[in-house]
Amino acid sequence: MGKTIPFLSTRNINEVEDYTPFYHSKIYLKQKSGSLKYFKNQIPQIKKIAEKVGYKDFNQFIKHRKLWHEFQKKIPLSYLKAIGVKLDVLKFTVELDQNDYQKALEIPLFPKSYIIQTRPFPLTKRLPQNISEDKAVELLRKEAVLENKSCVINYPTLKKIFIDTDGSVVTAYYQPDINIEGEYLIPAKINDYTVNISL
Repeated sequence: MGKTIPFLSTRNINEVEDYTPFYHSKIYLKQKSGSLKYFKNQIPQIKKIAEKVGYKDFNQFIKHRKLWHEFQKKIPLSYLKAIGVKLDVLKFTVELDQNDYQKALEIPLFPKSYIIQTRPFPLTKRLPQNISEDKAVELLRKEAVLENKSCVINYPTLKKIFIDTDGSVVTAYYQPDINIEGEYLIPAKINDYTVNISL
């Protein structure tokens, strides 16, 4: 997009731990709204914003506002407008978040454990130390077929790899993204089954 936004800086993503979903977008919302913690003298101003968004219950508004700023709940466009968010700038911050995500995906991964899908509770088992993701997937494909139990390797903010009992492998990717539907901005769910799945 060719924009420079002074409060955003380029980040080095050298380890998976360096990656935070919606990092730049969260900073932008915080820059527009200020701290989510407030003092008693700020309540009237915050109540005005709540009313603009259609909230009569102040406590419910505060609870939802926190989730909106974490990109964990659909965000009313009226709220974004009330705090001065420009949608084109927010889309740009999401592009930066997606760039960070792609950098994180390029990092070689060495899963430490996996989940066996058993009833009533899934079991977590350790993988051999320093095993690469490719080797872990091959090992679990064999186990899934032999034991007739599906397995999952989970990287909570990046992706989830499903290995079915027939040895097939499906990966769900948690790339940060937003969609506008009606009066809401809907963030992609992170660590959920509803995001992009590659077959």
